[in-house]
Amino acid sequence: MHEPVKRLKLYERLKSDIASGVYMHGSFLPNEFDVAKKYGYSRVTVRSVLPMLEDEKLIELLKGKGRRVCPPNIEKNKTPLTFLLPCANFISDTIQSPYSLHTHHLLQGVSQIAFEHNCRVQTVPVSSTNYQHDIDWKQLDFINSDSRVLVDGYWYCDLFSLFKERGCKVVLVENQTYHFKLYTDYLKNWFVLSMNTISAMESAVKLLADRGCCRIALAESYLEEEKDHPVLHGYKSGLAKCGLRYAAWMDTLNISNKNIGEVIGDFYRKNHFDALLLNPILVFKLRTQRSLNYCFGLPESVIIMATDEINYNQQAFPALSSLDFPYDEIGRVAARRLLEDEFRPGRQIFDARIIKRESTMHENERLALVTT
Repeated sequence: MHEPVKRLKLYERLKSDIASGVYMHGSFLPNEFDVAKKYGYSRVTVRSVLPMLEDEKLIELLKGKGRRVCPPNIEKNKTPLTFLLPCANFISDTIQSPYSLHTHHLLQGVSQIAFEHNCRVQTVPVSSTNYQHDIDWKQLDFINSDSRVLVDGYWYCDLFSLFKERGCKVVLVENQTYHFKLYTDYLKNWFVLSMNTISAMESAVKLLADRGCCRIALAESYLEEEKDHPVLHGYKSGLAKCGLRYAAWMDTLNISNKNIGEVIGDFYRKNHFDALLLNPILVFKLRTQRSLNYCFGLPESVIIMATDEINYNQQAFPALSSLDFPYDEIGRVAARRLLEDEFRPGRQIFDARIIKRESTMHENERLALVTT
């Protein structure tokens, strides 16, 4: 048998025995003489094969001790998962916006899977001002082809060309905005986790329609700034599917804490809706124990539902039903994708669930809730 063939056969046998547990992780291989005797090859062949296993990170040479079997993916898991943040305090106690809460849940999911794989997670703030076009590029000098990066939304779009240039592995979390079409050249090489916002809004409209509402209004941020806003898209298609012709919406982006009630009240006086799909940021800004309808200048008969889930939805009076995406699970899926032996581009879509609370319940449902 020719020497190259001998080396290959011994290499495959040793590799198979390591994978099957004949040599357990952390244990030491027999010395060269014993390996040669056990497998029926010369020590010359053994000496030429062992460096091949070292190059594959299957074993490591410890001077004075011998060759130890490495844990699986030892080299890969030395490369941390990179979780980008807009600014240093984005998930601290000083910022409690819905967006930071979502990021916090994503990070929890990522950290859980990373811990299971003995992999470190590093959070990297990319701006000192929390402004997407004010990037501190020095923070990203470490990015290379081995990097594994989680990107939460198109806020980071200025960084996309850097990621492509350096060939790193990227998982992007997005919510069906028009940006998907703008960045297909990047996304085709990444794994995209997409929140089915359009379908979620359709479900919310249907819930209110089933509740007897026929004049459902929408108050949401960025409606004027974002082309084909997914919340607005889902709202309109939901109305159409329910056979409702009434439609009224307003952009809440620039409503301050002082004039929330005045603006919402004026919106009602102009449109006379019987249900309102509301951006929960307004609930967060208000933070009151008084009736939301009273604070907004709305009749008690108007049903309010939140378009996203935050803690204050449950603390509002009445407690607000809301749409809720599984951000923890999205984070876990993102980490699993980044930790795969072979990174593969693709896409996975996540649906929202409706958290039904007192605001959308019938009177008998509320009574049943109280009695239980």
